[in-house]
Parts: sequence; C-alpha cells; structure tokens
Amino acid sequence: MNPIITASELKEQFHSMPYRILDCRYDLENPGDGRQRYREGHIPNAVYVHLDDELCAPVTEHGGRHPLPSLEDMARLFGRLGIERGVTPVVAYDDDGGCFTARAWWMLRYCGHENVRVLDGGYRAWLDAGGEASIAQPVPVPAGFIPDPQEWMRVSMEEVRDRAADELLMDCRAPERHSGEEEPLDKKAGHIPGAYNVHWRDLVAEDGRFVPIGRAAELLTAVDERSIMHCGSGVTACVNILMAERAALGTPRLYPGSWSDWISYPGNPIG
Repeated sequence: MNPIITASELKEQFHSMPYRILDCRYDLENPGDGRQRYREGHIPNAVYVHLDDELCAPVTEHGGRHPLPSLEDMARLFGRLGIERGVTPVVAYDDDGGCFTARAWWMLRYCGHENVRVLDGGYRAWLDAGGEASIAQPVPVPAGFIPDPQEWMRVSMEEVRDRAADELLMDCRAPERHSGEEEPLDKKAGHIPGAYNVHWRDLVAEDGRFVPIGRAAELLTAVDERSIMHCGSGVTACVNILMAERAALGTPRLYPGSWSDWISYPGNPIG
C-alpha cells in the first residue's frame, strides 16, 4: 500500500470509505497550539491526537525527549480512537510537512496495522482541494485493538552502538545539528559516530507536500530495510522512513530514543 494519500484522493473517497482521520497538528514551542487549531477547524470526523500526551510516554533518564509509549499504551490509545487492527482504514495529517503525523503512522505500523496513510500536504492541501472544515469534535466508538508488534522495526541504543559496518545509520536532523554547530534542543551537540545526514525537511517541498518519488530515492540512496534512522527524539526520523517506503527502498528501522537518548549514556562517543 502507498503510505501517502493525496487530498484529492481523500476527498473523492471521503464518503465511501470509513476512514478514521487523525489530526496530529502540533508546535514544539507551543504544545497547546495544535489542539487549539483543531478546535478552530479540521477535516470532518477527525479526532485530535497530541504528540506529548498520546504519542509519547513520560520522559525518564533514558529514552529521549519523546519516548515511545509502551505497547499496551499504544493499544489502548488506538482502541480508544476507534481503530481495529487490520480493519479500520486510517488517514493522519498535520500542517508541518508530516513530521508529527509520521510518528502516528509509524506507531500504527509497529503495532501491526497496515492500513494507515499520511495525507500529502496536510490540512492546507485538504483546504486547497476544496475540502470542508468542521469544528465538531466527534467521540469515536472504542474498538478492540489487539497489537501484533513488529519488533524488527525498532532498534535499541545497544544495537545502534554495536551495529554492523554495513548497516547504514542516518541522522535526520538539520545539518547544523548533525555537525554540532548548533544544538537548540539537546544537552550535547554533535552526532552519533558514523551517521550519515539527510535532513527530513529535504524530503518535503516548500508547499508542505512530499518531494517526488525520484527525488526521495536520490536523497535516500543506499537505504534499505537494514538501515537505521534517527533524529533528535525519534519523531521526525519517521518522515525518512515513510519516504523510503514510498520510494520502494524498504522500511528502515527506527532508533526511537535517537540523539537525546544516545547522549543520556555518559560512555557513548560523540562525533
């Protein structure tokens, strides 16, 4: 299945497919802003999903700035959202190039739910396509979500540290963060030694839509299912995974804790 859906496709299928639509808008500098924008207008029937409150676990010593929820908490969340694994078609969107949406997409895929797609261009593309806006806040009918965890999709800090020489490690942060010239979010600057840098923003065009498949394949050259993606906290790296799959390069693995987890271990080297 193509992990991307266009606004025109969603609009055409809107009344014929029982999509569960997830609004994942968020602002790192103002965590309440996405929920407020949802209240002001969203795709009809969409339910709001908050990065910090629902797509992350509480921060601890290790695990990074945006720790993954436990499998049990993921299952409870998706069940509460009315998603039945293997049955309910899901479309998720944000308004920032898919960087928060891709986290929800990855979590559902990790839990074994294949029928989930990211809206290309997000909410703006929906409006540009003539889609309606709603202020109604639906309450989904809960479903029994029984996860089938795809453990191959994630790697631990130890697996990153001890990875084989031919396992490509990709840093999806901005180049200045990878180089260590700037570090606005984490306590230490630099990168995991051996990591190759492809910024997730390079996979998104100026209009918020994803770049063409050919361009994505060029940027993600040499990526395959053994590759490992990371960013600062395991969120935006999901864009690179999404686009690798779209470009038929396979589905790379995610280091969920990413750079913010790596530097929480004093003995880990810094490049």
